[in-house]
Amino acid sequence: MLTMSPMITVPAWWARVGKRVARLFGLWAGLASVSLLACKYSVRDVAFVDLSRESFDFITMVPSSDMDSVKARLRPVANAVFLDSNIRLSWITAETSSTHPAFEHAGDSLESPAFCLYREGYPSLPLSSPGSLSALEDADLWSWLETMVQSPTRRAMEEQLLEAYAVVLVVEGADARENQRVHLAAESAAASIAKLIPGMPKPVDVPPQVVVVAADRVSQETPLLWSLQMDWKSADAPQAAVVLGRGRRLGPVLKADEVTATRLQEILAVAGQDCECDLDRSWMQGPMMPVRWGPDREQAAYKALGFDPENPLVKAEISRILARGKNPVTGEATDTIGAELDMLLLGYSEEVLDVGGDEEPSISDHPIDTPAESAMASENVSDLQDAPDAASNNGVEDELASEASDSGATASVSTPVNAQAQAHPSAMRRVVVILAGFCILAFLGGIGVLMFGRRRG
Repeated sequence: MLTMSPMITVPAWWARVGKRVARLFGLWAGLASVSLLACKYSVRDVAFVDLSRESFDFITMVPSSDMDSVKARLRPVANAVFLDSNIRLSWITAETSSTHPAFEHAGDSLESPAFCLYREGYPSLPLSSPGSLSALEDADLWSWLETMVQSPTRRAMEEQLLEAYAVVLVVEGADARENQRVHLAAESAAASIAKLIPGMPKPVDVPPQVVVVAADRVSQETPLLWSLQMDWKSADAPQAAVVLGRGRRLGPVLKADEVTATRLQEILAVAGQDCECDLDRSWMQGPMMPVRWGPDREQAAYKALGFDPENPLVKAEISRILARGKNPVTGEATDTIGAELDMLLLGYSEEVLDVGGDEEPSISDHPIDTPAESAMASENVSDLQDAPDAASNNGVEDELASEASDSGATASVSTPVNAQAQAHPSAMRRVVVILAGFCILAFLGGIGVLMFGRRRG
């Protein structure tokens, strides 16, 4: 004989309470999912991350017969000046200079030695030596090389970039009235954005700052203007550009009538947006100026941003963000960082040490001296003069010194990286916590309904 259990009836007031609880839980779950999906990096944050270790080449072109003597004179000072900067030394013989893109249009008018700043995709920037290298004092040589990596305007910008929302760089032209108009446009745009910063995803305390290059100082800022792809040859009309992060340009360079408060405000507004919104990804990896970025600035950036821009996991996450969306940023560096993410999570890594033979690297490979070679280079100057084969051995020793320097810089910021990893749980962990909370709430609600029904029965 079949028996039927009595039907459990739920009073109307309990049903209303259940609906309200369900609505509140839905609202809470929605807000939690939004916080999970929102990008924790802004466009400004991305500008502090150097995914491909972008650098400029300081190229010295000299006849092969004079290469050893010029290296012995220039390299120790240059390595010390360019230490912790994104400028590296490169050497080319005069006999093969016509095949290098930096000198392919120079013709036969170049004197030897010849110097230039070069970066792939840029026209080379010819540099005038202050005199004969053999006759120059170390202090004069140092001062000349210092202009490649530092200048009054860059110092002013570096003081602002860590704390300020962004920097509006204004380069004056020949017309005083037009210069005044551009000044007012930059100040107006900065003031307008300052009012909007509190409502942005990642607000900062310092509003945009305006830095001006006076018309009579444009020639002193040639490396800066060239690196940001601004007009450095004939600055007759005023120019303006937005710079942020590690000295990276955001958006296009505005010239003459293009410089308006509205246009600058539109570019500045992009800096405060989420990096995962529908933005042109190429804006986030614009040209960057020559600048020093050593351990002290890495620590200062970590404190100001709340994350370590040198952390490989941060670089991997941002590289994947830049690989999506409009005009994705792709390339060898992005692919390498993304491919190494799994190994980083597993705590596994590999390093390849190329100890090569005794042959001198070919000029087509553009042998490069890293700043870490300075101490070793100064010790081997006498060897270079006495033994021609010393240059080939220095290549291996310099490479080892460079790797040791890089590992030291990484160790100096290891503590902040670990602190950040502990402070920011992964998104998957948050999802698991939310789902567990939902299950517990549903279970308790079901037990309550069941007990209430049995008491009524």
